[in-house]
Amino acid sequence: MRRRRVLLTGFPAFGGMSNNISEDVIKELSRRGNSKVSLRERPRVDDRGNTLSTDMPIVEIEWQTELLTCDEAGSSQIANSLKDLEVDAILHLGLCTSCITPRIETQARNILEMRIADNAGRKISASEIIINGQQFIQSSSPLNRFPNDSFSTKLKQSNDAGSFVCNETYYRTLSAIDFNNQKDHFGRELPCLFLHLPDFDKMELFEAVKLVEEIGAWLCEKPRIVVACSVLEGADGKFISCRRSPEESFSGMWEFAGGKVENGESIPEALIREIDEELGVGIEVKGALAKHVHEMAHLEIELHAWHCKIISGQPRLVVHDKLRWLKVEDFLDEEWIGADLPMISKIQKLLLS
Repeated sequence: MRRRRVLLTGFPAFGGMSNNISEDVIKELSRRGNSKVSLRERPRVDDRGNTLSTDMPIVEIEWQTELLTCDEAGSSQIANSLKDLEVDAILHLGLCTSCITPRIETQARNILEMRIADNAGRKISASEIIINGQQFIQSSSPLNRFPNDSFSTKLKQSNDAGSFVCNETYYRTLSAIDFNNQKDHFGRELPCLFLHLPDFDKMELFEAVKLVEEIGAWLCEKPRIVVACSVLEGADGKFISCRRSPEESFSGMWEFAGGKVENGESIPEALIREIDEELGVGIEVKGALAKHVHEMAHLEIELHAWHCKIISGQPRLVVHDKLRWLKVEDFLDEEWIGADLPMISKIQKLLLS
């Protein structure tokens, strides 16, 4: 079981309101101290692409909580103490009275324009910058891999965190992470995210707490995707490898064709779809050959290599810029992308047996 530390912040009531759901979530998780969360969004699958629900990794989160004052001092608190923090992620919480569902803020804006006074009496009627810096700062979390459908509560993503203390806090924290080059245990930019919660009449406290636990666990771990790759045999017994195009990541590297297994898809289904899209041929899926989890700084790729045969059509290049035909005996003499390389020897032995 992995143990991670998450800094969780929220705010007290403001603007004449009697409570703030972010404060209540803070109090509840501070009382618990720790949470154990199953990472449903980091799939592990069997040879048919079925999720292994009993093999989901568990993350134990140690909550470090801070109730920030709803004013300029509170908005600066985490940014000012960032260098002394030993945490794996930061999750800011705030109340959004107009929200129906929770809202993930993808960026912070360098703007203050307060229609109501904060708890220190500060009210800004015209747009002002928060600090000298960028107009926008994107979340340091890997939101390109955000598993929208895996959480217990439906979420929306927003690129407008407002112009009140929530946005100010987010902007100051992200700016400090960038300035201090703050990293997490994977060597990534320290993940920081802002979650706006709707008021109690639209969301129960237990729902908010569970959602915060799930997002906290996601922030602490690398996203994982499942990829199926086709060890694709032609009529003459040779196999296809493809070179990645210049516009793709890892351009110029050679790989087995394939792609991401979508939700609800088996590996054979994914292979048939991907090979049709990438090479324009119909295939017969013969069986599994090898499996490998490729670790990258920001991502885990669970690779499944399957033996396939072309049954219709002639290969054409769609997403790759070159292909080559290889004899099985020559596999180890060729260059391969790093993700495929650890499987090559096993694939070769199985095909030659």
